Amino acid sequence: MNKSPSLQMEVLAGKIKLPVFPSRTVNILDFHAVPGTSVPQTRSIQQTIDSLSEAGGGTVLVPSGHFLTGALRLKSGVNLHLADRDSVLSFVTEMTEEHYPVVFSHWEASSCYNYSSLIYSIDCHDIGITGQGILDGQADFSNWWSWHHQMESSWSKDRRDLQNPARMKLRQMNMEGSPAEERRFGDGYFLRPNFVQMIRCENILIEGVTFCNSPMWQLNPVDCSNITVRGVTLSSHGPNSDGCDPESCQNVLIERNFFDTGDDCISLKSGRDRDGRNAAPCQNIIIRNNHFLNGHGGIALGSEMSGGIQNIYADNNLFESPDLTYILRFKTNAKRGGFIRHIWLHNTKAAAVHAASVHATMLYEDGRDGDYLPSFSDICIDGLTACGGEYGIFLEAFPEVPITGLVLRDIHIRQVQTPLKAFNWKDPVLDNVVINGLSYPRPADVCAEGIPMPGAVLQGSCVCAGEEDSSPSYSWFLDGALISEEASVILPENCRDSLLSLRAADARGQTCESIAYRITDRKDLPAPARRLISLGMLQPDIRYQPAAAITRGELAHILYPLCFLCRNVPDAGDSVIYSTVLKHNLMPGSDADFRPEEPVLRQVMATIAMESCGNSYKNASTTMPRCADAESISAVYGTNIARALYFGFMTCDSRGYFHPLREVTWEEAINILNNVALFARL
Repeated sequence: MNKSPSLQMEVLAGKIKLPVFPSRTVNILDFHAVPGTSVPQTRSIQQTIDSLSEAGGGTVLVPSGHFLTGALRLKSGVNLHLADRDSVLSFVTEMTEEHYPVVFSHWEASSCYNYSSLIYSIDCHDIGITGQGILDGQADFSNWWSWHHQMESSWSKDRRDLQNPARMKLRQMNMEGSPAEERRFGDGYFLRPNFVQMIRCENILIEGVTFCNSPMWQLNPVDCSNITVRGVTLSSHGPNSDGCDPESCQNVLIERNFFDTGDDCISLKSGRDRDGRNAAPCQNIIIRNNHFLNGHGGIALGSEMSGGIQNIYADNNLFESPDLTYILRFKTNAKRGGFIRHIWLHNTKAAAVHAASVHATMLYEDGRDGDYLPSFSDICIDGLTACGGEYGIFLEAFPEVPITGLVLRDIHIRQVQTPLKAFNWKDPVLDNVVINGLSYPRPADVCAEGIPMPGAVLQGSCVCAGEEDSSPSYSWFLDGALISEEASVILPENCRDSLLSLRAADARGQTCESIAYRITDRKDLPAPARRLISLGMLQPDIRYQPAAAITRGELAHILYPLCFLCRNVPDAGDSVIYSTVLKHNLMPGSDADFRPEEPVLRQVMATIAMESCGNSYKNASTTMPRCADAESISAVYGTNIARALYFGFMTCDSRGYFHPLREVTWEEAINILNNVALFARL
């Protein structure tokens, strides 16, 4: 990023052209549009647009009144202007090609022929949607929204997804390189249209109006330039109701808008899979002075980003909802690839965050299942104040492509469960980063490698967050007494049932301590079981029955200490343990319907492992893992099975079968949770 990104942002802002409209104005009433009727006025409104464009352009005036319409097609030189708050365009919910004709479209960043967006434009210039009025897509769960079942969490209910067959067909056609003309959808395919889609257009202004109840993405300019979205309210809480999604666009200004959405508020995109690798990057974007309420990501980059995203300036944005999942969100995978680079997030304030202030992952949906490694580089987050969340900052990349050029400066985050988690970053710069009152860089994730048993040799380990080359010093304590100040320690033979802890300190004197390990002498047990005893997840006197099926109640008792990260675990009865595990999302069900005697299936265990490992992935998808029996896996569990296989928590058998419906044995459960504990550095 340039040394003066604020200056670069202002230079870019000066280059973004506004549309020019002739001074003539035509009222839709002049073409016999009738307000307040249940008869669609599509023809009258479209004739007004067509006539004005043919005359050289101007303003199509929508006066006070409620007008019902089907899809409208904006044309060059035309500004669709809703005069005041009582000017309402409502869109027909009869979902047919009569009202929404099939046109060349982009659907989830793949080109195809599908229902027209509610407002559509292609190969035009100088177009606008302005005013004070309301554009209501009228989508709800009785029409458009019922076509897709969005997985909001790992334990979402499984039900039929009407759009998924067509979605998967389109993705396959994309990856095979089928011509767009052969990718024809519409009636019977259930691919919901976007609210506004403009393709290969330039000089666009969307200002002042309110969009609500969108079938899918609300604003989706594709391969457009010179776009201004200003003072707009975007309010829609259906599945995939993103607010503003510029795709392979350049020179875009998004400012002074209000976002309250059912998915990402802003999501920058640049094509998907094979289509996207031939697409232009999304670049030269300014996002400033916006107000964000609900959504998955406030400012998201990806996940459809195969063509890359670069030169993004986000300044002085306000986020204030505990239901906002992430403030800044990067998401891609090895099937989509792409790059994210030259990103500047400045002067950001968040009153509340649900999951993480900053969340970056290369394991979104398909994860490592692909040959196109993405990259995250040259990212500066400068001036961030936030409160709440499971994480302050969560960054995750593949080992082959670590995050580079990362600068975190003047960041203050409080009241988070896990301050900072980073996998595979290289030479980050952390300057005045304070999370939960602790300054970073500092030691973190201190743990003892090995199994704490009498006479065992253990090795100290820690992550020096933000300072990869640091060499911390270690101190070992047995029942509170210092026994060694070396990196490794040999435990005495007479220390059964004692508590062992480890402290790491950096050169600045900042420290971090491990959990207190319980020392066991159960040599009759396999190593994974002994390790779980040391973590307090199994009782020392456990009667081990490796081949027996483990029940939900038994598993809840093992998981309970993880709710406290194995620190200061309070004693509790069954009902409190079950309730606590459910509250921490480690198992499915409810207090009223826990069913403790029920066995645990392998597909459920995969999600339990992912929920327990300390890596949080909100908004579950329906990606299926590569295994011989993928067709027998319930959709809601697919992505977490793929992740559990990737992280090595679980495996397929020698023939490649996962066996999702097989009951989990005690031995298997202990092995899986031991893998989880090692990954989580407990």
